Amino acid sequence: MKNILVIEDDPKMRDGLVEILKDKGYNIESAENGSLGLEKTRKKDFDVILTDLIMPVMGGMEVLREIKRMKPKTSVIMITAFGTIENAVEALKAGASDYITKPFKIDEVQTKLRKVLAETEFEKYPGFLDSDIIKAISNPIRKDTVKLLDKAGKLKFTEIKNMLKIDDATKLSFHLRILKSYNVIEQDSEKVYMLTPAGKKLMGSLKRIEEAA
Repeated sequence: MKNILVIEDDPKMRDGLVEILKDKGYNIESAENGSLGLEKTRKKDFDVILTDLIMPVMGGMEVLREIKRMKPKTSVIMITAFGTIENAVEALKAGASDYITKPFKIDEVQTKLRKVLAETEFEKYPGFLDSDIIKAISNPIRKDTVKLLDKAGKLKFTEIKNMLKIDDATKLSFHLRILKSYNVIEQDSEKVYMLTPAGKKLMGSLKRIEEAA
């Protein structure tokens, strides 16, 4: 069971996150401010910490930096208010794994949490994947594309789009470009997508990770 810490000064939001994530099977603890959150972090290892950016006593950026100093491998997801994307970008540069904006849907929280936990699982197997490859498949669309091509062999852009049920063609095109930049996929003369030898090796590593997890 994964250990999650929620640091949030708004009691309604904090209690709501705790209740929902407990229902999803996570072991959840909470703190009402950054200082108390850091105290819990010193005493216990958490897989992921969700912390608000703007809080009394100690702000989220200070909390993030202190967590990364104490336990650099702990993943942190920032909770930011709408309109503070610049602050979220700053947090990512400081070591945050991802961010969510208020008001948020619980589905978004769960998706981000699963993504960050998946990245954490990859990092447990440094012999399988290097850090660049982890970045290449950290997004669910890219990971699903790799799995799809492993199963199908070759697919056209439209086939990938339809099979992954992606409405926005621009979004898929963006993720395919990233996979190509990391030499995970390639296209033949007819623009059909397939895994490269490196992509096939990656898929083998993913299968071993999933079997070991």
